[in-house]
Amino acid sequence: MGANDFANFVASQQDAEADTRVDWAEIRDEWLKHLDALHLQIVGFLEEFVNAGSVTYNFTEVELTEENIGTYRAKKMDIKIGRQHVYLEPIGTLLIGCKGRVDVVGSAGRAQILLVNEKAKSTSDLITVTVTVGVRGGMPPLTPSKQQISWAWKIVTH
Repeated sequence: MGANDFANFVASQQDAEADTRVDWAEIRDEWLKHLDALHLQIVGFLEEFVNAGSVTYNFTEVELTEENIGTYRAKKMDIKIGRQHVYLEPIGTLLIGCKGRVDVVGSAGRAQILLVNEKAKSTSDLITVTVTVGVRGGMPPLTPSKQQISWAWKIVTH
């Protein structure tokens, strides 16, 4: 590799770094909007029981801290069904294989609700790795897919 080739390589890597800058506030805000949508969906499911007085719910704020995003506040949903208490605890958005996770915790245990690509049918669909080898055999930085993804909340089953 000549000096000119190396200079071009160094320049291309600087451009690649600039292209990968992330707006962490935007990612956090998008996650919180999806979390609010999940809460609205659950409120809709519970509406009949809330109106009958057999179920109550409320929201409290919890503090989450994620790398790069920092510390922020998110809503935790508490649901009371008779003597049973269930809560939906937001875990975060910077997770492998999904765009967000909420744990549902109650006396029967813990379950997970993941914000995933709505086309995912199994856990193996959640992680895709694409590697492209450059013309000179070098590895370019991995770039996220430019495909538009529709996100959906799905309960994890084992």
